Amino acid sequence: MMAEDEMADLESDQASTDLEETFNRAAKYLQTLVSELDSGQLLAFYGLYKQATVGPCDIPRPNWYQMQAKQKWEAWKNLGDMSCETAMANYIQGIARINPIWDAEEVKGDEASKWIVFSKLSSGNVELNDEDKTFLDWIKEGNEAKVRELLSGEPALANTPDEEGMHPIHWAADRGYLEILDHLIKSGANINSRDQYGQTALHYVVSCDHVDAVKYLVSIGAQSNIADNDGVTPKEIANEQIAALL
Repeated sequence: MMAEDEMADLESDQASTDLEETFNRAAKYLQTLVSELDSGQLLAFYGLYKQATVGPCDIPRPNWYQMQAKQKWEAWKNLGDMSCETAMANYIQGIARINPIWDAEEVKGDEASKWIVFSKLSSGNVELNDEDKTFLDWIKEGNEAKVRELLSGEPALANTPDEEGMHPIHWAADRGYLEILDHLIKSGANINSRDQYGQTALHYVVSCDHVDAVKYLVSIGAQSNIADNDGVTPKEIANEQIAALL
Protein backbone atom coordinates (compact mmCIF):
# COMPACT_ATOMS: atom_id res chain seq x y z
CA MET A 1 0.00 0.00 0.00
CA MET A 2 1.33 3.42 -0.92
CA ALA A 3 2.50 5.50 2.02
CA GLU A 4 0.89 8.89 2.63
CA ASP A 5 4.11 10.76 1.93
CA GLU A 6 4.55 8.93 -1.38
CA MET A 7 0.98 9.80 -2.33
CA ALA A 8 1.60 13.44 -1.42
CA ASP A 9 4.72 13.48 -3.59
CA LEU A 10 2.82 12.08 -6.56
CA GLU A 11 0.05 14.64 -6.13
CA SER A 12 2.62 17.42 -5.88
CA ASP A 13 4.40 16.22 -9.04
CA GLN A 14 1.10 16.08 -10.92
CA ALA A 15 0.15 19.55 -9.76
CA SER A 16 3.51 20.88 -10.95
CA THR A 17 3.08 19.18 -14.32
CA ASP A 18 -0.44 20.59 -14.72
CA LEU A 19 0.78 24.08 -13.81
CA GLU A 20 3.63 23.94 -16.31
CA GLU A 21 1.36 22.67 -19.09
CA THR A 22 -1.17 25.43 -18.44
CA PHE A 23 1.63 27.98 -18.33
CA ASN A 24 2.97 26.80 -21.70
CA ARG A 25 -0.50 27.11 -23.22
CA ALA A 26 -0.85 30.60 -21.74
CA ALA A 27 2.51 31.65 -23.20
CA LYS A 28 1.41 30.33 -26.57
CA TYR A 29 -1.92 32.14 -26.32
CA LEU A 30 -0.23 35.43 -25.49
CA GLN A 31 1.26 35.52 -28.98
CA THR A 32 -2.26 36.07 -30.33
CA LEU A 33 -2.70 39.09 -28.06
CA VAL A 34 0.53 41.02 -28.61
CA SER A 35 -1.01 43.62 -30.91
CA GLU A 36 -3.77 44.31 -28.36
CA LEU A 37 -1.56 44.87 -25.31
CA ASP A 38 0.35 47.96 -24.26
CA SER A 39 4.06 47.98 -23.50
CA GLY A 40 3.48 47.81 -19.72
CA GLN A 41 1.46 44.62 -20.03
CA LEU A 42 3.99 43.04 -22.37
CA LEU A 43 6.84 43.89 -20.03
CA ALA A 44 4.99 42.36 -17.09
CA PHE A 45 4.41 39.13 -19.00
CA TYR A 46 8.02 39.11 -20.15
CA GLY A 47 9.32 39.42 -16.59
CA LEU A 48 7.05 36.63 -15.38
CA TYR A 49 8.07 34.41 -18.29
CA LYS A 50 11.77 34.83 -17.56
CA GLN A 51 11.19 34.27 -13.83
CA ALA A 52 9.18 31.13 -14.55
CA THR A 53 11.57 29.61 -17.05
CA VAL A 54 14.97 30.85 -15.84
CA GLY A 55 14.48 31.90 -12.22
CA PRO A 56 15.50 35.15 -10.48
CA CYS A 57 17.37 37.62 -12.65
CA ASP A 58 21.10 37.14 -12.20
CA ILE A 59 22.49 39.17 -15.09
CA PRO A 60 23.92 42.70 -14.91
CA ARG A 61 21.74 45.68 -15.72
CA PRO A 62 22.18 46.44 -19.43
CA ASN A 63 23.19 50.06 -19.06
CA TRP A 64 24.79 50.29 -22.49
CA TYR A 65 22.21 49.61 -25.12
CA GLN A 66 18.61 50.33 -25.97
CA MET A 67 16.19 51.59 -23.37
CA GLN A 68 13.90 48.69 -24.21
CA ALA A 69 16.54 46.24 -23.01
CA LYS A 70 16.73 48.08 -19.69
CA GLN A 71 12.96 47.93 -19.32
CA LYS A 72 12.92 44.20 -19.96
CA TRP A 73 15.69 43.66 -17.42
CA GLU A 74 13.87 45.74 -14.82
CA ALA A 75 10.59 43.88 -15.37
CA TRP A 76 12.42 40.64 -14.59
CA LYS A 77 14.70 41.93 -11.82
CA ASN A 78 11.81 43.51 -9.93
CA LEU A 79 10.32 40.07 -9.30
CA GLY A 80 13.12 39.36 -6.84
CA ASP A 81 13.19 35.81 -5.49
CA MET A 82 9.68 34.89 -6.66
CA SER A 83 9.48 31.13 -7.22
CA CYS A 84 9.05 29.68 -10.70
CA GLU A 85 5.70 28.22 -9.65
CA THR A 86 4.40 31.57 -8.42
CA ALA A 87 5.59 33.27 -11.60
CA MET A 88 3.77 30.66 -13.70
CA ALA A 89 0.60 31.08 -11.67
CA ASN A 90 0.75 34.88 -11.92
CA TYR A 91 1.34 34.65 -15.67
CA ILE A 92 -1.71 32.42 -16.09
CA GLN A 93 -3.81 34.71 -13.90
CA GLY A 94 -2.71 37.68 -16.00
CA ILE A 95 -3.94 35.97 -19.16
CA ALA A 96 -7.21 35.04 -17.43
CA ARG A 97 -7.81 38.69 -16.47
CA ILE A 98 -7.58 39.62 -20.14
CA ASN A 99 -9.74 36.73 -21.34
CA PRO A 100 -11.37 34.48 -18.71
CA ILE A 101 -12.09 31.77 -21.28
CA TRP A 102 -8.72 31.84 -23.01
CA ASP A 103 -7.96 28.19 -22.28
CA ALA A 104 -11.11 27.06 -24.05
CA GLU A 105 -10.16 28.82 -27.27
CA GLU A 106 -8.04 27.31 -30.00
CA VAL A 107 -4.45 28.47 -29.82
CA LYS A 108 -2.71 28.91 -33.14
CA GLY A 109 0.93 28.25 -33.77
CA ASP A 110 3.25 25.35 -33.11
CA GLU A 111 5.04 26.51 -29.99
CA ALA A 112 5.22 29.34 -27.49
CA SER A 113 7.69 32.04 -28.29
CA LYS A 114 10.35 32.69 -25.69
CA TRP A 115 10.72 36.23 -26.71
CA ILE A 116 8.05 38.90 -27.07
CA VAL A 117 8.96 41.68 -29.49
CA PHE A 118 8.48 44.81 -27.42
CA SER A 119 10.20 47.04 -29.93
CA LYS A 120 7.21 46.71 -32.25
CA LEU A 121 5.63 49.25 -29.93
CA SER A 122 8.50 51.67 -30.22
CA SER A 123 6.69 53.80 -32.74
CA GLY A 124 3.47 53.71 -30.77
CA ASN A 125 0.23 51.92 -31.51
CA VAL A 126 -0.77 54.22 -34.35
CA GLU A 127 -2.04 52.30 -37.35
CA LEU A 128 -0.66 53.57 -40.66
CA ASN A 129 -2.30 53.28 -44.03
CA ASP A 130 -0.27 51.19 -46.47
CA GLU A 131 0.45 54.22 -48.64
CA ASP A 132 1.98 56.01 -45.65
CA LYS A 133 4.34 53.20 -44.66
CA THR A 134 8.05 53.49 -45.23
CA PHE A 135 10.46 50.68 -46.04
CA LEU A 136 11.32 50.42 -42.35
CA ASP A 137 7.64 50.22 -41.42
CA TRP A 138 7.27 47.15 -43.62
CA ILE A 139 10.30 45.59 -41.96
CA LYS A 140 8.91 46.30 -38.50
CA GLU A 141 5.69 44.57 -39.50
CA GLY A 142 7.59 41.56 -40.80
CA ASN A 143 6.07 41.86 -44.28
CA GLU A 144 8.61 39.82 -46.20
CA ALA A 145 6.84 40.12 -49.56
CA LYS A 146 6.71 43.93 -49.42
CA VAL A 147 10.32 44.18 -48.26
CA ARG A 148 11.43 41.97 -51.15
CA GLU A 149 9.38 44.02 -53.61
CA LEU A 150 10.85 47.34 -52.48
CA LEU A 151 14.40 46.01 -52.43
CA SER A 152 14.07 44.70 -55.97
CA GLY A 153 13.29 48.22 -57.16
CA GLU A 154 15.69 50.11 -54.90
CA PRO A 155 18.49 47.96 -53.41
CA ALA A 156 20.04 51.03 -51.74
CA LEU A 157 17.25 50.87 -49.15
CA ALA A 158 19.10 47.95 -47.57
CA ASN A 159 21.73 50.33 -46.19
CA THR A 160 19.60 53.40 -45.49
CA PRO A 161 19.41 54.13 -41.73
CA ASP A 162 16.57 55.89 -39.95
CA GLU A 163 16.94 59.26 -38.22
CA GLU A 164 18.29 57.57 -35.09
CA GLY A 165 21.00 55.67 -36.92
CA MET A 166 19.36 52.24 -36.96
CA HIS A 167 19.76 50.40 -40.25
CA PRO A 168 17.14 48.08 -41.73
CA ILE A 169 19.29 45.13 -40.68
CA HIS A 170 19.05 46.28 -37.05
CA TRP A 171 15.26 46.39 -37.16
CA ALA A 172 15.05 42.95 -38.75
CA ALA A 173 17.55 41.58 -36.23
CA ASP A 174 15.67 43.11 -33.31
CA ARG A 175 12.58 41.16 -34.31
CA GLY A 176 14.38 38.02 -35.37
CA TYR A 177 12.96 38.14 -38.91
CA LEU A 178 15.30 35.64 -40.51
CA GLU A 179 13.89 35.80 -44.04
CA ILE A 180 14.00 39.59 -44.08
CA LEU A 181 17.58 39.55 -42.80
CA ASP A 182 18.44 37.26 -45.68
CA HIS A 183 16.78 39.54 -48.25
CA LEU A 184 18.55 42.60 -46.84
CA ILE A 185 21.97 40.99 -46.93
CA LYS A 186 21.47 39.58 -50.43
CA SER A 187 20.52 43.11 -51.48
CA GLY A 188 23.82 44.47 -50.19
CA ALA A 189 23.17 45.30 -46.53
CA ASN A 190 26.39 45.54 -44.55
CA ILE A 191 26.20 42.65 -42.11
CA ASN A 192 28.35 44.53 -39.58
CA SER A 193 26.60 47.92 -39.79
CA ARG A 194 26.71 49.77 -36.48
CA ASP A 195 23.87 51.81 -34.98
CA GLN A 196 24.19 54.99 -32.92
CA TYR A 197 25.37 52.90 -29.97
CA GLY A 198 27.94 51.04 -32.04
CA GLN A 199 25.88 47.85 -32.00
CA THR A 200 25.71 45.44 -34.89
CA ALA A 201 22.86 43.18 -35.94
CA LEU A 202 24.64 40.42 -34.02
CA HIS A 203 24.37 42.46 -30.81
CA TYR A 204 20.63 42.66 -31.40
CA VAL A 205 19.91 39.00 -32.10
CA VAL A 206 22.13 37.92 -29.21
CA SER A 207 20.47 40.27 -26.72
CA CYS A 208 17.03 39.10 -27.90
CA ASP A 209 17.94 35.39 -27.83
CA HIS A 210 17.03 34.90 -31.50
CA VAL A 211 19.05 31.69 -31.82
CA ASP A 212 18.28 30.93 -35.47
CA ALA A 213 19.18 34.46 -36.48
CA VAL A 214 22.43 34.20 -34.50
CA LYS A 215 23.33 30.99 -36.35
CA TYR A 216 22.51 32.58 -39.69
CA LEU A 217 24.49 35.78 -39.14
CA VAL A 218 27.52 33.91 -37.83
CA SER A 219 27.37 31.48 -40.77
CA ILE A 220 27.67 34.32 -43.28
CA GLY A 221 30.45 36.20 -41.56
CA ALA A 222 29.00 38.45 -38.85
CA GLN A 223 31.86 39.44 -36.55
CA SER A 224 31.35 38.52 -32.92
CA ASN A 225 34.35 40.54 -31.72
CA ILE A 226 33.00 43.98 -32.65
CA ALA A 227 32.58 46.07 -29.51
CA ASP A 228 29.91 48.71 -29.15
CA ASN A 229 30.53 52.24 -27.90
CA ASP A 230 30.85 50.90 -24.35
CA GLY A 231 33.33 48.22 -25.33
CA VAL A 232 30.87 45.32 -25.14
CA THR A 233 30.90 42.54 -27.73
CA PRO A 234 27.96 40.28 -28.63
CA LYS A 235 29.60 37.33 -26.88
CA GLU A 236 29.75 39.23 -23.60
CA ILE A 237 25.96 39.58 -23.46
CA ALA A 238 25.16 36.10 -24.77
CA ASN A 239 23.65 33.35 -22.66
CA GLU A 240 25.51 30.04 -22.44
CA GLN A 241 23.69 28.47 -25.38
CA ILE A 242 24.30 31.38 -27.73
CA ALA A 243 27.85 32.02 -26.54
CA ALA A 244 28.73 28.55 -27.77
CA LEU A 245 27.70 29.60 -31.27
CA LEU A 246 29.95 32.66 -31.39
